Amino acid sequence: MKKILWMTIACVLLFSNHALAHTGLESSIPAQGSTVTEKLNEITLTFLTKIEETSSFTVTNSSDEPIEVDGITVNENVLTGNVTDSLENGTYKINWKIIGADGHPMEGVIDFVLDAPEEVEAVEPITEPIDVVEPNETIKEELDTTVAADNEEEEEGSNFTIGIIIVLVIILALAAWWMTRRNKK
Repeated sequence: MKKILWMTIACVLLFSNHALAHTGLESSIPAQGSTVTEKLNEITLTFLTKIEETSSFTVTNSSDEPIEVDGITVNENVLTGNVTDSLENGTYKINWKIIGADGHPMEGVIDFVLDAPEEVEAVEPITEPIDVVEPNETIKEELDTTVAADNEEEEEGSNFTIGIIIVLVIILALAAWWMTRRNKK
């Protein structure tokens, strides 16, 4: 019976440490749901813990066409890459896949909008004011919905881990109760 008790304690400690060891995205440039208002040359993703060298990301436009990214590098917990071509204004997605220091693979998506001033050849000065185009409201709503869904997924993962720990604590308490009851006989 003592073996069961010790095995239960070991499981609680093993699973609780494992659950806390997973990494996640800490920040990104561009940020999730942001509107970038200047030319985008470099993408930087920062994670909560060190990530493996095999970690990478891709960029796609609103038509899911790939955008060329050069020089993707990993430095501890930072993943960076350079956008080789000048991007047109529009909606983009960064699809990242990493392996955390704990060996756990993770992936995610960062949506952003590029609304940078277009480069104009200096042929003749512009005499009329340029109309400023506001970002499409449905794109903003879609990005807000994506952020809310990501937050719900993270919360569900945390609730699952807490549930496992609670079940293991209950098993431990029942084992201790059974041992004391058995010893009294």
